[in-house]
Amino acid sequence: MAEKDKELSLGPKVVDLDRLAPEKRQVRLGGRLIDVTTIPARVLLDAAKFSDEQDSLTNLEKIEHSIQIVARIAQTRDAEITADWLLEHADLNQLQAFIRYCLEPITKGRKGEPQAANSSA
Repeated sequence: MAEKDKELSLGPKVVDLDRLAPEKRQVRLGGRLIDVTTIPARVLLDAAKFSDEQDSLTNLEKIEHSIQIVARIAQTRDAEITADWLLEHADLNQLQAFIRYCLEPITKGRKGEPQAANSSA
């Protein structure tokens, strides 16, 4: 009976999924340090849908959608980083590099299956 009381006093087991958090990933752009570590699941699903639909989109639609996706990633930590903000504060080369860096954890896994979690740079 003493063992059973001991088990009850320990309480429920807690699985700490926060330990799975990736290493911090940051970008300096437009004088700001932008944290792009976290890619919310909803954004990941939208990116996968976008990837499936790319053949039917124009180049302009692809660029606009990519900017929207990376803006949503940046907004996870800084609500002021919008698609408009990115277009105002980045030149074409910076914007392309920002998109590549933000989407790297997703695109790295494309050779097989898409990655479900962020990875470090």
